Amino acid sequence: MVKFVAFFPETAESKMSSPILGNRVIHPNQKSWGLGKVLNVGTDNIDVFFVGIGAKRLAKSFVQLEIVEGPTAKHRLLDNLTEASQIDNATYLTTDKAIERFLAIHPDGFSAPTYLKNEREASVRAHQFCVQLLGEDEISALLAERRYQDICDRARHVESLTNLLTKSEKTAFYSALETAVQQKTFSEALATLLYGSDSEEVRFKDFIRALHLLGINRWPYATLFGFIRFPQERVFIKPTMIQSVAKALCWRINYKADPNWRSYTAVLRLYNHLRTSLAEEGLLCRDMIDVQSFIWSIGQK
Repeated sequence: MVKFVAFFPETAESKMSSPILGNRVIHPNQKSWGLGKVLNVGTDNIDVFFVGIGAKRLAKSFVQLEIVEGPTAKHRLLDNLTEASQIDNATYLTTDKAIERFLAIHPDGFSAPTYLKNEREASVRAHQFCVQLLGEDEISALLAERRYQDICDRARHVESLTNLLTKSEKTAFYSALETAVQQKTFSEALATLLYGSDSEEVRFKDFIRALHLLGINRWPYATLFGFIRFPQERVFIKPTMIQSVAKALCWRINYKADPNWRSYTAVLRLYNHLRTSLAEEGLLCRDMIDVQSFIWSIGQK
């Protein structure tokens, strides 16, 4: 909910402004609130989302906001802010609060032995085996020999090393690769997803079409192997968790239940935003595995 806030009138020397919907602004007397985006302008009030505190309803007769333009008006969160109707200050997490929540679980950050063992080890090991068993030359040779079952067996082994799928998701995945036709469909689609010459968007769409034919067109399957093979640049999506975290961070992810490129790229922007924000605070992520762990930690209730 948006709270009503009143302030003493600004002095005559204050910068005059008449913000409109979408303007980037700052409150001259509340610099700690940071940059804001105008969400709504009414007759008496103006609603603004500030990155440092969330949404505020300000009395127009008591406050004069300063409009910010040019490069300083850009902000990763405000550029990807969710719709005004979906902003809830009761759940909004600033970057500082998100980091506090992470450090409450992992006081020594991303380098602690317990973090490495409990959060990174499984995914890193799966990545290493994926490079070995499903590298570009390896998978190309297997395809040339039509050894589709071997590719699927290797994919299942790589998946088994992770803790990313639930038991029911594992069962559905294994069942989808039982027949020779299913194995061929998955093998060719996986090779194209990981190493095809088309754009990543085209390859992603081709892969989810193959998953649809296999009856497992869901986010975990659509993103797991790209994430494990290329942890520096691709992301893994668990629907419930990513929706919860995106809501808390007020980040627009355009979520749809069926995997799609628009939602994927929105989540990728969120991962990159968090990775950059953490680096700015001195917490350096080695890859998206660390970002994934951060997301899981701040998504815990």
